[in-house]
Order: sequence, then C-alpha cells, then structure tokens
Amino acid sequence: MASAGKNEALTAWWGTAALSLCLLVGCSPRQPAVDLYLDAVALRELGQNALAVEKLDAVVKADPDFAPAYLELGKAYRALRDDDKAMAAFQQAAQLDAWSFEHQLELAKCCRELGKYPQAANAYVRAAELDPKSLEAQMGAAECYLKMGEYAKSLTYCELAEKGGAKPQEVLPLLACAYEGQKDHERAIQAYRRLLTLDDDNPNVLLSLGVAYMRAGQYDRAREALVSAAQVGPENGVVFRHLGYCLIRLEQVEQAIQMYQKSVDLDANDWEAHRGLGVACMIEARQTADAHMQEQALRYWRRSLAIKPDQPKHEVLEKLIREHSKLQNPLQGLNY
Repeated sequence: MASAGKNEALTAWWGTAALSLCLLVGCSPRQPAVDLYLDAVALRELGQNALAVEKLDAVVKADPDFAPAYLELGKAYRALRDDDKAMAAFQQAAQLDAWSFEHQLELAKCCRELGKYPQAANAYVRAAELDPKSLEAQMGAAECYLKMGEYAKSLTYCELAEKGGAKPQEVLPLLACAYEGQKDHERAIQAYRRLLTLDDDNPNVLLSLGVAYMRAGQYDRAREALVSAAQVGPENGVVFRHLGYCLIRLEQVEQAIQMYQKSVDLDANDWEAHRGLGVACMIEARQTADAHMQEQALRYWRRSLAIKPDQPKHEVLEKLIREHSKLQNPLQGLNY
C-alpha cells in the first residue's frame, strides 16, 4: 500500500512538472526532450540515478540549451559521487540560466563540497543577489570567504544573515572566526560570550573563548574559561595544552607542566603539546638550575620534531636543541 501511495504521488508530481515545463519551455519542438527529462526526474526521485543519467544525457544531446536538464544531471551525478561531472553539469546549468536561484545555489553547494571555495563563494553571492532573503546563500558565502581568509567579506555576509534572522548558534561561530581573522579579539570574545548564553556548558565554545582571551592578552580570564572547558570535557587534550600555555604566561610553571603532561597523556601524538611541555620544562630548569629538567625539555622538543618535522618555527626548536637553551627567551617564536 505504501508503494502504491508513493507511485500515485509520483504520478501526480509528474503531471504537475510536465505542465510547468510546457509553460516554461513550450511543448514543441522540445517535446521529445521534455518527455525524456520528466522520465529522468522520475527515475532520480526513485533513486535510479544511473538510469536517470542515461536519459538526461540524451536530453542535453537533443537540446544543448535545456538548462533544467543540466541541473538534474548534476544532482544525479552527485548522488553517484561523480563529483567532477556533477560540477560540470551544475556549471552548465548556471551558465545557461544565470537568473535561476536554484542553479546558482546547487553550483555553490557542489563547489563548496569539493573545497573549491572561490567558485563556491561567487555562486553563493550570485544566489544571494537573486534572493536577498536567502539565509542559506548568505551563510554559504560567509563560510566560503572565511575559508579563503577574506575576513571582511565574510563579516559582510555574516551580518546580513544575522539581520535576516539566522540562528545565533549558526552565525555566531562564523562571526567570531571572522573577527579573529581580523585580529579583532575583543569582538570575537563578545561573539563567544553570546554563544555561551545559549549553551553555557559547551566545551568547544569555552575553549575558543579561552584562546580568544589569550590572544587578547587577558590570561586570567583565559584561565577561567579553559578550566571550565576542562571540567566539562576532561578527555580533550587540546584544552589542557592551551591551559598549559596560559599558565606559563601567568608564571605558574609547575602547574603548566602538569597541564601539558595531561595533554600529552591524552594524545601522545600532539606535537604542539610536546613542544609546549618542553618550553615549560626549560623555564623550570632555568629557574631551578635542574639539569635533569633541561634534558626533559630537550627530549620533549625532539619528540615534537619527530612527530611533525615541518612544524611552524621548527628552526627555533632545532636551534634551542643545538645550543642547549642558550637563548634568553625560550618562548621566542612559539607565541600565539
């Protein structure tokens, strides 16, 4: 019975779609192509995407300017996980009908899924121009610009989406990241604090807030946020790594060593935790003239380099190891 109901619904949809297409493109001389197109859409709705592709290929061969066929062809190829052909079909659909919101949006989503953020951003922007109320287009543009490091453009679309009624839990993380990209840490902090009013026990938001406080040089507040994050998510080694750095900045080196050690215990392959633990041990070694602690520092640094030889500022660690900590500032080059 369920199958019969589905077939009846599909038949009704087919009739409506046929009428709409006839009104849109006319029923002659395109009628054969339209018939094939409708058959293909019905097949795609039933999950028969390979068969749908065959019919849609016939449609575009018979009528190369039939934009809706390229749109459906893109959807079918995407369902078959043939990403290159899907994107080519969506591009053709968008080119043939540059005034179609759906064509631009589908192209944008496909490009974003493939990591082609400049192309995706352009399509999202065009979609947002065609439908200024589309939160999906605005949020998509904001996300793609953020990925591209174009923070001012990302902020523009974040603000449009926020004014348009986007959910705070969706737009605020993008806003915060865009502010951080512009090194506007105070406004990033405000965005994270607004997020916490919606979910005050979210460990990821607490972690991000703590890092933002550190980047703003507010280490006492950073410690509070990071301690809260550690309490909520005690299995997350990254939190303890950041807490270790914060405690170094607060000149609480022994506690910093404990936090870094906790981070290493939770994730033995975290090269940043090993690097930070080496820094903390070296500071402690200088303060106490403890040769064993100095050897520990060098051991952690070597381990960090073994895990990620091409890490940022790797030459600083290599120099410290060679010179056995002769540099006056062991944090040189390792700051946030």
